[in-house]
Amino acid sequence: MRRFGTVAWLVAAAALHLAAADVQCRFENEKIVCTYFLDRSDNPAGRSVLFHWVSPRSPEDDRIRHFDIPPRYGSVYDYRFLPGRVRGEWRVVVTDLESNESVETIFDINGSDETLFEEE
Repeated sequence: MRRFGTVAWLVAAAALHLAAADVQCRFENEKIVCTYFLDRSDNPAGRSVLFHWVSPRSPEDDRIRHFDIPPRYGSVYDYRFLPGRVRGEWRVVVTDLESNESVETIFDINGSDETLFEEE
């Protein structure tokens, strides 16, 4: 059986840690729901994270929200309503405030359902 050297072990552990955090978004009715997943075992004292929604064209439509994730929780989510959102490619960046590490995802609001984008 081959043993890992100290450096190899640290690199492997860091890769596993980075792979553990993830953000995924889905369209649900008239909402976009983004969920941040983290490794529960890496959460003994809880975590604080920022969700940053980055609009494709309008900084006024960006949003930053702070969440405290309790110990032993494996996820937190945020959502935005589709009506009123600008069309195009959106980014959601979630930053762990303790480690300052970020994960992000990109999704497209293409306006295929025109009723969601009508002005009242």
